[in-house]
Amino acid sequence: MSQELDRLEEIARVAIRAALEGYVLPEGWRANVAFGVFFQGDERVFELHVARERPEDAIVIAQASVNRKTLAVQVTVSNLAKAGE
Repeated sequence: MSQELDRLEEIARVAIRAALEGYVLPEGWRANVAFGVFFQGDERVFELHVARERPEDAIVIAQASVNRKTLAVQVTVSNLAKAGE
């Protein structure tokens, strides 16, 4: 991985970890959690998901879009409930 992508991945990991505070990961998901990246223009989109046998069946938990020029990050959490809800 390039140094730039390593730096962007660390920004994404920290942002995702903070965004997931207070959320509950359903039983059985933790063993299959995976982290991937895809490119969209100047954005590097890092995705935390639960892997499934077929890739199209993966369950996205969080996505962090990091702008490679400005380093701005935006995180979206999905398919999880907050603790106590």
